[in-house]
Amino acid sequence: MKSKTKKKGKKKWFIIGGIAVVAIGLVVISNMNAQNITLPVNVTQALTGDITQTVESSGTVATEEQKVYFAQVNGKVNSLKVTPGANVKAGDNVVSYDLEDLESELKKVELETKANNYGIDATVAGLNESQRKSSEAAANYDEAVKYVAHYNECVGQINEQLAKANELSGQEASLKAEITELEAKHMAKPNSEKLEKQLSEKKKELKKVTKELGKYNITELQSALEVCSGDLAEYKAQKEQYEVAKETDPTIGSQKAQQSALKEVSRLTAESAQQNFRKAQDGVVIDFNGIISQVDVAEGQTVTEGTPLFTLESLEKVKATISVSKYDLEKIAIGQKAKVTINGKEYNGTLSAINKIAQANQSGTPMVNVDIHIENPDDYIFLGIEAKVSLETAKKDKTLLIPVECVNSDMNGDFCWVVINGIVTRKDIETGISTDTYMEILSGLEEGDRVVTDMTAALEEGMEVMPVEEEANSAAASE
Repeated sequence: MKSKTKKKGKKKWFIIGGIAVVAIGLVVISNMNAQNITLPVNVTQALTGDITQTVESSGTVATEEQKVYFAQVNGKVNSLKVTPGANVKAGDNVVSYDLEDLESELKKVELETKANNYGIDATVAGLNESQRKSSEAAANYDEAVKYVAHYNECVGQINEQLAKANELSGQEASLKAEITELEAKHMAKPNSEKLEKQLSEKKKELKKVTKELGKYNITELQSALEVCSGDLAEYKAQKEQYEVAKETDPTIGSQKAQQSALKEVSRLTAESAQQNFRKAQDGVVIDFNGIISQVDVAEGQTVTEGTPLFTLESLEKVKATISVSKYDLEKIAIGQKAKVTINGKEYNGTLSAINKIAQANQSGTPMVNVDIHIENPDDYIFLGIEAKVSLETAKKDKTLLIPVECVNSDMNGDFCWVVINGIVTRKDIETGISTDTYMEILSGLEEGDRVVTDMTAALEEGMEVMPVEEEANSAAASE
């Protein structure tokens, strides 16, 4: 026997119709008294049976596992194989990146790392040389050696940059000449796809060289070279003035440690670029079976690391979320079993969470959201669809039961009328759980007690009546 949170309307009918029944009852009693006839009343026996109390509600199916996928690298989305509502499986590769730019960036970082390491190695070598000479030079000689090494490195780095800039300038001039020549040929043969392709490739190459050349300011480099060269000459002259050194420069150890740290930074930078490229090669792989609920990017879009790509919701870990009032809240508890009906199909469920914050519904009534974990989901479950939940809040086996319409209440509490030896007797009772049709009796009655089912204002304690057994109630109580 399943329960709901209100008593069945039969009892209410007797209350509403009480006035009519009283009037009829008084007439009947008056006539009976005149004829000395006993009043008949319907009764049923209090019987032992099983009872299950439930809370019935409707809610919405939702996922219990959700994951937002983010871009792992900076780059362009080459392909996107998900759309809102699409089903995906664990292991599906759904996003790929354009690797061309990322590969170029990786090569650039690797070259920069090599260049930095060459500079660091050169610096460390100079420091080592300075340290060796410091053991033979005077304090002033030691200081001069340090600056000589420094400005040697400065001049070398500037010369390297000037050489690179000059090389790029030569390449730029050569490419411009080639482009001019190709443009002239293309004008003569405008339909030549070969010339058009060559011209496009040369222009791309020129753009890349011009961009690289833009990193160098030749005027500033020449000015810096002049300053560094002058300082270098000055410190060389000072060095030649000193013959003997008795102290080692105390900063050489720190400078070498600094170069070692810089080298480690370069290594980590290159390693990070390699990892990012590998991530881009791997793309984005789905972690669990589910449905795509939201897509935040499009194919061809350039994203930065951390940009939301899409949201995945599990269809294997799902729940039904219902709302309960304060009257049902005291009946529910984590772990209670439930039956969840979705799209005409029934599933087993368990109460898994009770929200601690009430939300007002459309009528302004505070309601508490409750999650029912669905234990046996299948392909017929859809997120967002309505679910009907029957939550088992209490169950008693082999307990004393009577129909709910037999229970009455007044200022002194709950009671019912019992016919004992043809006499109407009031029995104060303590009730337990209930269903639409039956009420559990904790105390006040015993099995077999004949409880009056049709209550009228004409009944009084001590009245002599003729009990009429109700077969339907007797059969029902035996469930």
